[in-house]
Amino acid sequence: MNIKQTPEDFIVKELASIPFTDSGEYAYFLLRKKEWNTMDAVKEIAERLSIPMKKLSYAGIKDKKAVTEQYISIQGVPKEKVLGLKIKDIELVFLGYAKERMNNNMLNGNAFRITLRALEKEIKIIPKLIPNYFDEQRFGFKARNHLAGKAIVQKDFKKACEYMGISSGGQPVDALIKKRDNTVLCFHAYQSYLFNLVLAEYVKRHAKDSYEVSYNAGTMAFGDVSNVRNIAIPILHFDAEFDNDEVKRMYERVLGDEGVRLSDFLVRQMPFLIQTSPSRMALAAVKDFQSLEFSDDELNKGLKKQTVSFSLGKGSYATVVVKALEALE
Repeated sequence: MNIKQTPEDFIVKELASIPFTDSGEYAYFLLRKKEWNTMDAVKEIAERLSIPMKKLSYAGIKDKKAVTEQYISIQGVPKEKVLGLKIKDIELVFLGYAKERMNNNMLNGNAFRITLRALEKEIKIIPKLIPNYFDEQRFGFKARNHLAGKAIVQKDFKKACEYMGISSGGQPVDALIKKRDNTVLCFHAYQSYLFNLVLAEYVKRHAKDSYEVSYNAGTMAFGDVSNVRNIAIPILHFDAEFDNDEVKRMYERVLGDEGVRLSDFLVRQMPFLIQTSPSRMALAAVKDFQSLEFSDDELNKGLKKQTVSFSLGKGSYATVVVKALEALE
């Protein structure tokens, strides 16, 4: 099975509830783009408008090799100036005003239309629940983000700089602080990697007919999770609390294997990494799944393609749905 052979094979539309008002400090736009990741697109828009990045806000990060729609807010810029921008493969549609910037609380989820290619037969399974893994995008093209994050947790800041491909100049802490956004991304990637390890163990223990699927940072476990209890699993931080003894024991084992302690997640040199202890549900609901088309694949001779659509809650990955389908193909 192949996905993303063309950008049009992976179409994403953000679902959000925005409290529009007749006027407001923030102008909202629908950002339509092709072969732009969110951060690069927003950076380009800010540069063209000659405004600092902090005046632009968004809730979700979308992949580059895709056709995507998402919401952004821009503070203090006339809508006419924004609509006058001409950027290849980017379109901005004015939606209205609001009194607060775009934020994660407004995001409901995403709707997907995905073309699965190089199939030998039609996929007829209809997934309703999937393990709520963080997928490959979280760990980077070379799967080094979580390794850099682990080095940060272990206070090996020089090694973190090496994994991130940045020059430390003999001052690795300063270099990581200067690249704050990337440092936060890598720290979160390591938290996500540990979450995935625990979730995979949880699925193997409780799912019926479990099986493993490889991804760039290791393996994921799938199976029939219809009768598996959907619990909240902590995202590790120095003050993480465990309501579930089984999850606590699994994390203790994982941390032992990693050679890391919970207290290591307090990185005093970088207070911007301090956060409240979040959690993530073990399972995610796949809503409104439909098979829209099954036909010859013009890009893979002798094979078939299938177009499917579905929606997921915020923070869940469509590519995990694809992995689950691929294993059942």
